[in-house]
Amino acid sequence: MNESPKNIYKFAAAWEQESIVFGASKPGYSHQKVLDWVNFMQHKNIKRVCCLLPEEQLDPYTNLLGIYQQEFGSKHVCWAPVKDFHLCDLETLTQKILPFLITAEKQSEKVVVHCSGGIGRTGHVLAAWLVSVRGFSNKDAIAAVKRTGRNPYEAVIASVFTLRNPFQIAKELNSLLNDCRLAYTTSVGGGKTSAE
Repeated sequence: MNESPKNIYKFAAAWEQESIVFGASKPGYSHQKVLDWVNFMQHKNIKRVCCLLPEEQLDPYTNLLGIYQQEFGSKHVCWAPVKDFHLCDLETLTQKILPFLITAEKQSEKVVVHCSGGIGRTGHVLAAWLVSVRGFSNKDAIAAVKRTGRNPYEAVIASVFTLRNPFQIAKELNSLLNDCRLAYTTSVGGGKTSAE
């Protein structure tokens, strides 16, 4: 599947057939670049934003979350900070991010999830969406997300630079996806589609 060379912001669906949940990189730091990002997303019919940037990555902006709330509506913005090169915690995923994405689907409103580069944190959150709601296996979800240019394993790869055990982080990612699946198969009756 060839992607356009003009694919700015690394904007892509969670997987090839996804119509609701998308991923992207952050906007540039200037006010105009933030407005350009918002304009791009609105032209893609994005109605909701899930921002994974922690406080220190929001600091260079002048009120990024406020601009999102102004442009998309306060109830259409989810801030769920995840430290760079780390995995999201289960509670944040299952109590905040996934419910926000599920609400977007119920209301047929496209939503974009973004971190900084739009690769690692966004990648594993999108994989969690695919296993929890779309019924993917962990392996299929990770492969599907990788085909869109993201890497849910970024925290695993980066772990060697932060003196963490990559095998342990890989195991944590697998457990996180399993736990997300369990949380949603027991509460909403399982995934909707298969990744066959």
